[in-house]
Amino acid sequence: MPPCTDAMRGGDTVKNSKRELLLSALLTHATVREAAASVGIPETTAYNHLRDAEFSAEYRQRKREAVAEASAFLQFRLTEAAGVIQFLMNDTKQSGRTRLDAARTLLEFGFKAYTDDEILARIEVLEQSMDESGQ
Repeated sequence: MPPCTDAMRGGDTVKNSKRELLLSALLTHATVREAAASVGIPETTAYNHLRDAEFSAEYRQRKREAVAEASAFLQFRLTEAAGVIQFLMNDTKQSGRTRLDAARTLLEFGFKAYTDDEILARIEVLEQSMDESGQ
């Protein structure tokens, strides 16, 4: 007897395609309700999928990948954005308020970047210390 293929299973193929559609919809819609509606399934079914460990793990992985892509795009644009803020800050044709806001923005983000780096460095030292002590 030949092995059972996806085409022979029928229901499994439909389930898997709905599962894939729901995974994609959850990443592109603001709410579970909207995602479920876009796929044509009840909201409760979507929540049941989200309670499933395998589905939930796949959703979290895809969400991490989407956030990583968005983060890479933003990092690429940071220098450009900083240049715009610097231009506004130095442009004497801008209002005093605009120049002050630009200066404040640079200071706030510069300080945040510094403190974030400091915190990350401290965490790395703690993690290394824990690894060395076997914890």
